[in-house]
Amino acid sequence: MSIQSTNQKSILVTGATGKQGGAVISALLEAGAGDTHTILAVTRNPAAASAKALEAQGVKVFKGDLNDVPSIFASAKSALGGSAAEIWGVYSVQTAIGQGASAESEERQGKALIDEALANNVKHFVYSSIDRGGDSSYDNAFPHVQHFKSKYNIEHHLVEKAKNKMTWTILRPVAFMDNMTPGLETKIMATSWRVAVKEKPLQLVAVKDVGYFAAQSFLRPQDFASKEVPIAGDELTLDEANAVFKRKLGTEIPETFQFLVRFLHWMIADFGAMYRWFHTDGFRVNIASVKRQHSGLLNFEKWLEKESKFTQK
Repeated sequence: MSIQSTNQKSILVTGATGKQGGAVISALLEAGAGDTHTILAVTRNPAAASAKALEAQGVKVFKGDLNDVPSIFASAKSALGGSAAEIWGVYSVQTAIGQGASAESEERQGKALIDEALANNVKHFVYSSIDRGGDSSYDNAFPHVQHFKSKYNIEHHLVEKAKNKMTWTILRPVAFMDNMTPGLETKIMATSWRVAVKEKPLQLVAVKDVGYFAAQSFLRPQDFASKEVPIAGDELTLDEANAVFKRKLGTEIPETFQFLVRFLHWMIADFGAMYRWFHTDGFRVNIASVKRQHSGLLNFEKWLEKESKFTQK
């Protein structure tokens, strides 16, 4: 295929077979962007079933490693037809906890992706960060939570480097409902909620809704340029979440031993610091405002019905 065979804008999505990247691609496809844009999916394993499913929908899938960002752009251009091909947009998400990741690796990868995007004349950059206190998030580093500080540093790098060279959007999701899946992860989340957040409400969001706002940022860049976009779909105490869970599934959210979770909070200090922050500070997204922008926004009950992997009663 020649480079000039299409005039479509191309969007490079990192973490394409993960929860967030996958949600972004799904939202783009649902909005019909597959007909107007070329979607480039970066994954560590192009042979995985999830990657093959993307290919079947017309997405260009290729192998990439965020520890080698220049090779990602080279592979993306190759998929488009050659080194002269243009990448119009980039969706950036990194992992900070688990799978060998750290706040340091997150920051290094995030900044490298910004620098390489600028070097390749990318026009619009969407960064998935986190809410850190509502409207003052950009100024709140909260250095005692390392992966909050790393996101703060990435955001400031983006804004300072991009200037008038590249437009940007910063997404600010809260705690993911999708971290609740049958198995140990849910038990750790629920027990962490109990021992650290206690009776305080916790804001939650579905990754599907993060995908929606990311897709809209690419499809309507004029409306999202230089904007920070807070995203939350519900705010519940653990008791309230348990009531919803029991009403929909017939049982409360499964938990594990509190001593095990306290040990994990000690062993993985950043994980523990985050849950303590949920109690002392917490997310401050105006959910009513988000709902006005996205009528399909999922609350916890709707997420359980439509998106969760738990079996309905």
